[in-house]
This record gives sequence, structure tokens and C-alpha cells, in this order.
Amino acid sequence: MKLSVPDAVTDEAARICTRSLERGLSRGRLIHEITASSLYAACREKEVPVSPDDVAAASGVNRDDIARCYRLIVRELNLKMPIADPAEYLSSVAYRANVSINVETKALEILSKARESGVTAGAYPSGLAASALYLASMPEGERLTEKAAAEAAGVAESTVRNEIRRLRKALGGRLR
Repeated sequence: MKLSVPDAVTDEAARICTRSLERGLSRGRLIHEITASSLYAACREKEVPVSPDDVAAASGVNRDDIARCYRLIVRELNLKMPIADPAEYLSSVAYRANVSINVETKALEILSKARESGVTAGAYPSGLAASALYLASMPEGERLTEKAAAEAAGVAESTVRNEIRRLRKALGGRLR
């Protein structure tokens, strides 16, 4: 798999990687882990919707190693990461889930209402996008399963279930 990102992201990833190596963060870690984690950090910093799973698939580095090294880089280099917006992940999750544009539009409305309610902060963005798609598919008659939504987002079914619960609780009767 090839990961397609803008040149600004690759330049920022190179800068982050160089700073990480200068700070000695490579001790006890593979250079591939530092490089992949720097790429993920640059994507987050430039608000390019890429998940750790996407970077792992493209780099061949284990997702958990990327996540661990990413947290180290952010902490040690004092990087300020913007909060990821689940709406940015919605189209790619909807594509992988093979749902109609109507479901995707309803899911975007659900995410918009959730953002207004303040439940999107701190949530796993692709998991929240998958949960919104699941909820949006029900009134449209497209019966997207929790399992299919989770697979499309690359998260566990339990993540989708938990986010569905949070969305329902926060939005109450305003889901439709």
C-alpha cells in the first residue's frame, strides 16, 4: 500500500524526524519506527486524515509501535496537535463501508450535532465516524452492521458500540 500525502506533509515529517534524531529519541527504537511516527505526526499537525493503521500498512511498522513512538515524539518535542475532526474521516469510512451518499450526508449531520454537543473531543475520530454511519444507515434502510462499520473504520466493534452509546446519550432524540 502506498500512502499519498501532500509535499508539505512529507517536508514536515522530515523536519520532525530530524529533530527526533537530534534529541536522541532513536535510542532503543528502530529508525523505521521514528520515521513512520514522524509521518503520522506530520499528518496530524497538517490535519491530513490518516490513521495509524494507514501509516502502518504503508510503512510495514506495527501500529502499536507507531502509536507509542508518536506519543514520545509529541511529548519530547512539545508538539501541539490539533484535535482530529471525525467529519474528515467520514468519506473514507463511508467509501469502505459501501454506503449511499444519503447515509453519508445523514452521518455528517449527526457528527455536526455531536460537535455542537461537545462529544467529539477526545473521541477516536474514525470510530466516531463509523458510529455516525451506523446510526445514519438505520432510518435509510441500509442496515450497516456494527461489525461492518468497525471494519471500514479499522477499529474494534466495541469502539463503535461505545461511540454509538455516547452519540445517543448526548444527542437524545435529535438523531434523525
